[in-house]
Amino acid sequence: MKKLVTLKKDYSIKLYSQMTKDKAPKYIYLPMDEKAKIKSDFLIKKEQRITNQGISPVSGRLIGSKYCDTVTKKNIKCFVILNDYKETYQKRRAALKNITSVSLEKIITELKQHNCISLSEKLKHSKKGCTLILNGMDDEPYVANEIFLSKEYYFEILETFDALREKLNASSTKVVMKCNDRENIENFENQMGTYLEMELLVLPDYYLIAEEQFLLPYLNLEDNYLILKPSEIKTMVTVVQKKHYPTEVVITISGNGIENPQIIETKIGASVKDLIQQYIKIKKNIDVIYCINGLLVGEEMDISNLIVTNDLQSIMIMKKEILESKECIRCGKCVSICPMNCNPKKGFDTNKQKYFSNCIHCGLCSYICPSKIDFKKIISGEKNETKVHEIPF
Repeated sequence: MKKLVTLKKDYSIKLYSQMTKDKAPKYIYLPMDEKAKIKSDFLIKKEQRITNQGISPVSGRLIGSKYCDTVTKKNIKCFVILNDYKETYQKRRAALKNITSVSLEKIITELKQHNCISLSEKLKHSKKGCTLILNGMDDEPYVANEIFLSKEYYFEILETFDALREKLNASSTKVVMKCNDRENIENFENQMGTYLEMELLVLPDYYLIAEEQFLLPYLNLEDNYLILKPSEIKTMVTVVQKKHYPTEVVITISGNGIENPQIIETKIGASVKDLIQQYIKIKKNIDVIYCINGLLVGEEMDISNLIVTNDLQSIMIMKKEILESKECIRCGKCVSICPMNCNPKKGFDTNKQKYFSNCIHCGLCSYICPSKIDFKKIISGEKNETKVHEIPF
């Protein structure tokens, strides 16, 4: 079993206990197809397909286009939809009372038809008699998307997860959580009497334990398993039971540069800048930077034109601090902490990528380094330069 570590945290960074729900952003931005031709002032209904990938999460009026950024692509042309707040839907089928009456094959088909390709493929390749695992853990420090989804929708999640157990004829069903997720542990324990086939496992608060390759040894599993997250179960409920397209995502907005860290459920296509201006209080008299998708594994980005997409998980708003990297003191901490047995020190000394061949980009080498060496840049072939923020551990 690979060695994992517990990260020290800044406990002054506290999330609000309740999820904020941003149901009505004024503008929505949806990436355009190259040959898309829709006239301005065109009326849009909620869940209407606008592009091959884009489903409108609101009803409103198409008012033009704008160049925006996503986590993976910059400067892409997007349709701009002005929300009319009427929630006028495309015609759709009535919702089901529950998901138990739907076959596994039908669930897979529905997910595929609603653009949930990766989830449909995961279910398609699952085997009868597998071990079914609900992974309710978040790894990145100060991010709690799966934790809050478990808390907000735990009844629907458990009901759907139990229905999957029957459809897959699962040999065992496990719910895994970290030991510091006390509220969810209590909620799920109180419901376990209703779902007798489920087992709740409480694991240590180790960084990376939520990742499949590290989780499986703790569960003594090697093959024939299916791991699902609360967010994936919620997607199944939305698509199969409620007959909606999944047009909302949950993101964590946190960091030592703000007064009110919180979890926000918002619309795909919403402006990140507008979201922060509406819900977030940045501390006075400080400069901040924006780290997207985590302090350890994420990247600093300009949020001026950034829009919410499925791959946006968190926004860490951090105090801007100039931290000069120093020469390596050859302490060996980066080698000892690496869960993949890489040798970052040799890679830094020789600038050879072979020493990072097994790297999973977890960020632990940079986290532990007393010389503040930014191994992430070195691994990607860049020069080691001055950092602009400290990780608050």
